[in-house]
Amino acid sequence: MSRKPITLENPGHRKVAATWLATVLTLACSSAAGGAPLLKPRQVIWGYGQGESFTRPSGVAFDPGDGALYVGNTGEHRIDVFSATGRPLCRFVHRVVRSDGSVVDGSPCALAFDRSGRLLVVDQVATYVDVLDRRGRFIARLDIAAGHPNAVAVAGDGTIFVGTTAEASKIYRFRPDLTPDGSWGEAGTDLGHLFNVTGLAVTADGAIAVACARTDQVIQIFTATGQYLRGFGLHDVGDGNFSLPSGVAATADGRIWVVDEIRQTLQVFDGEGTLVAKTGGRGIAPGEFAHPSSLASDERGLIALTDREIGRVQVFTVADQ
Repeated sequence: MSRKPITLENPGHRKVAATWLATVLTLACSSAAGGAPLLKPRQVIWGYGQGESFTRPSGVAFDPGDGALYVGNTGEHRIDVFSATGRPLCRFVHRVVRSDGSVVDGSPCALAFDRSGRLLVVDQVATYVDVLDRRGRFIARLDIAAGHPNAVAVAGDGTIFVGTTAEASKIYRFRPDLTPDGSWGEAGTDLGHLFNVTGLAVTADGAIAVACARTDQVIQIFTATGQYLRGFGLHDVGDGNFSLPSGVAATADGRIWVVDEIRQTLQVFDGEGTLVAKTGGRGIAPGEFAHPSSLASDERGLIALTDREIGRVQVFTVADQ
């Protein structure tokens, strides 16, 4: 496995003044309650090796075993793997089997780990979800009956949830042993409906937070079996609303984090949907975003975010509240 050093400078862009770990910079996070900032920059990763950069990265996940960071290097058809301290470990091309049996290089776009340490890969080219080991070797496949998978999340009991796009938008469930366990969700834009699922997260109380690109209410909270509970955020101007939610994550303190690719913001809500804070702004300094395309929490105080336009990953520490 390669051990190339990582550059902090993205070719074609000015150098960013960011350190790898324990940086003293504080992310300027505007708190609705006027409290202390919620995030601190921890790492900025521009690419796997010296002189390299990610190409349209989308999809990021923390390995629950050792804290390694897995990045969907979408434009390079790869998944790149880094240690918890940012050291490159390995990378592998994600290949997709088409319905005619042909094999093509894929475009991984959403990642998650199940409770057994298996990597779940959603790919823009695939109509199924791959289940791989930590080094990209095939284990199984989660077949989706209709629609195109676009988001994946795993509950504390090991249940896997897969969200699909367009008119066939649903949430598919799989048991921890990877066997199908039905689906739920009615396509549409009204309250409690699904249309173009862009992100999934399991909240601290076991509910499912669903982000949709085309529903009237952007973030909707359901039970694990699909009963609508509540929701928040509109496709409208103003704080607490959204243009294009491109990722959602939940942390153990009950908060829900939503990144917006068009507004270049990260907004934080309590479990009831009240806005707690927002941060971001377009740019390449730590804490600024350039079309953020995915979001993940390690459930132990770290949040990772991919910047699709400039090809980097940022890792933040969640401050104690």
